[in-house]
Amino acid sequence: MEVVVTTDRKPTPEMVEEAKKLSEKLKTVYVKRRHNTIESIKKRFGKNVLVVGKDLLLTVHTLSGNKLFFHPGLFKIRLLNYLSGGKESMISAMELKEGDTVLDCNLGLAQDALLSAFVSKREVVGVEKDPVIYEIVRRGLKKYRPEGRLKVAEFAFDLVKPVCGDNYEFLKQLPDKSYDIVYFSPMFIKPKWHCSVMAPFREVAVKDFVSPQTLKEAERVARKRVVIKVNRGVKELFPFLSDYRVQTSAGHVEYLFKIL
Repeated sequence: MEVVVTTDRKPTPEMVEEAKKLSEKLKTVYVKRRHNTIESIKKRFGKNVLVVGKDLLLTVHTLSGNKLFFHPGLFKIRLLNYLSGGKESMISAMELKEGDTVLDCNLGLAQDALLSAFVSKREVVGVEKDPVIYEIVRRGLKKYRPEGRLKVAEFAFDLVKPVCGDNYEFLKQLPDKSYDIVYFSPMFIKPKWHCSVMAPFREVAVKDFVSPQTLKEAERVARKRVVIKVNRGVKELFPFLSDYRVQTSAGHVEYLFKIL
């Protein structure tokens, strides 16, 4: 994701310092906020704008006008459904049990990783290729403190450990059978519905699908299962997925899995 970095309109010295550090880390431009609006910065640079705000949390203002920031909205919906006895197809496809270890190879906004951590009660390592999304999620997991009905899952936010990098390269360095489950959730190739929560993420996220080479490494690293979240019908597009079984889900989502 291409960004320039700035701060809230009335930044503290800490925000300014953090924005400068981030711009260096991301190898991009730091823009003093002053009287500049987000729209004027986007127009000037032709890039998304990464804003350092309160508590040094980050928000991306995309070129199309969306905002991307860390929030557990979809996780909350799925968690409450799971706690009430509803079907959770990802957990079923993983056959996830307390004590299992999970490697999430497409961390994204950590919605799946949080649910995996809640069920397994073990550390979940999440690999995110985009350094901006990685920074958003890393900070969000540290700072966010659940309230109300989500309070029961507070421990899960501490169990998700983000890693910035390419999932293939990360898998290659791991020993055989080092995680119980290796999980992928690449961006859907042909999304068939509009989700306002995911729209900002879809606009800027890495859209690589799982390659045969990456899948081979995942099958080497996993002890129990490899699971891939896709939209319905995708399996038929990729012959190398022919030996994967299908766990159906609500809507247009399905989970492909291989028992090892």
